[in-house]
Amino acid sequence: MTKIAAWVREFRLWHYTVSYSQLLLRSIDINDSTKRIDLLFSNVERMQVSSEYNRLTLEEFASSTDPKLSEFGIREPEFGKIFLINGGPDFVTATHCQWHEDNGDARSPSKFGPLRGID
Repeated sequence: MTKIAAWVREFRLWHYTVSYSQLLLRSIDINDSTKRIDLLFSNVERMQVSSEYNRLTLEEFASSTDPKLSEFGIREPEFGKIFLINGGPDFVTATHCQWHEDNGDARSPSKFGPLRGID
């Protein structure tokens, strides 16, 4: 597995749209930072996520033969990659994962927007 990003701050499930298969996790930490982080997964095929995380580490499976796949009961995706959250068992199977940090707040439009049903 390859570690692709890590943050020590709270993230919340912010938005999911079935029609575009997009999942947005957002971090707004007004106590420690004025920065907002939006984390977008595109073309989501499968996911197991919590509504919030106190910290977030993303790892990408390098191989479909990785033993953690069977350990967590994750099937190999038809397309895309498997992104493991905080070492598992939470994960997202998607074609893309990207993030953006800015000075926005909860009501500011996302750099990835407009996302249907959200600013």
